[in-house]
Amino acid sequence: MLHRFVSLFFCLTGILVLVVAKVTKDEHKAFDRLVKAVIQEGGYVHPSIGILSPAPSGASRGIGMVKNVKPKIKSGRDMLMMVPYSYQMTRDLALSTLMEVIPPMVLVDAPLLELDDSALLVLLLAHEYGLGKNSKFLAYIEFLPTWQESGGGCGYENVQDFRQLPTGVEPEEIDMAQQYASRVSLGMTGDYGEYLAQDAWPKEWKDEPALALRWALCVVSSRATAANRRAGDNDSGTGVRLIPLVDLANHRKASGGFIELSGNERIMYDDFMDATSDDTGSFVVRSTWKCGTSRVDLEKGDEITVNYNLPGYQAVDWFVSLGFVPAELSSSTMKANGEL
Repeated sequence: MLHRFVSLFFCLTGILVLVVAKVTKDEHKAFDRLVKAVIQEGGYVHPSIGILSPAPSGASRGIGMVKNVKPKIKSGRDMLMMVPYSYQMTRDLALSTLMEVIPPMVLVDAPLLELDDSALLVLLLAHEYGLGKNSKFLAYIEFLPTWQESGGGCGYENVQDFRQLPTGVEPEEIDMAQQYASRVSLGMTGDYGEYLAQDAWPKEWKDEPALALRWALCVVSSRATAANRRAGDNDSGTGVRLIPLVDLANHRKASGGFIELSGNERIMYDDFMDATSDDTGSFVVRSTWKCGTSRVDLEKGDEITVNYNLPGYQAVDWFVSLGFVPAELSSSTMKANGEL
């Protein structure tokens, strides 16, 4: 089972979560565009899936079944979503993209290869944002919280009363996270900021490019997911990716986790679907619970949740990286405006 993951690039095992405003009609349309983009890349999205606001899990927003439709698919009857490797933000994509826009002499002094996956994804996301309509990830970026929606900061920075922090989270830890995030965004801006695409950046970012890196850092630290270093290869070590659409699923301990396909799955060998080599590296969310051992039939109004599988995380780790403390750790969960 794969883990929801925040790279060691971010101290405190994580830092930030974006505050998200209430879902609007425009956001529903943005969600539809994101689904279309995933399908156009060869992915799959169950036709009943849409936005739930508020979400049954307690978050202000989630994804789930908004209508009852029986899909016609060849295999994987309990598959809800499959996002192909070609529509994921990865280390390899970041390196190939950034090396085309950053001058070689700059890379001599600040080698991209020395950065970890999360740092590379921060740069890639800020760059893709700047490309605007020329970005293949436009539909994904449009559905992400904007800098304005976040109130000019990240979730933990919008806590008004430290007395309401969950047990196990201290104000000093939030201050440390804020200071570290500032140093990281300023440092990356100094090394690479001027070479990133900026045409589609809001005026505030153009005036202060570190804000673009800060926003991207917020997104990566709260949404990045552990994955195989090489697509579909369980023996290649652990990497980090941004996986559009599936990163909208909220956490529930009883649910199954994310699945990365090797491309060799076969129903005849007791796998849940027949995969092909084209599916290698794809991320799947299934309609399962009890760590993926039991199927569950979802109906209209049911939320799609996954187990983030973070057994070593304490309350502070959850809060500073994901913006909430799960029910299994706290009976009084305090959210930084909810969902991921």
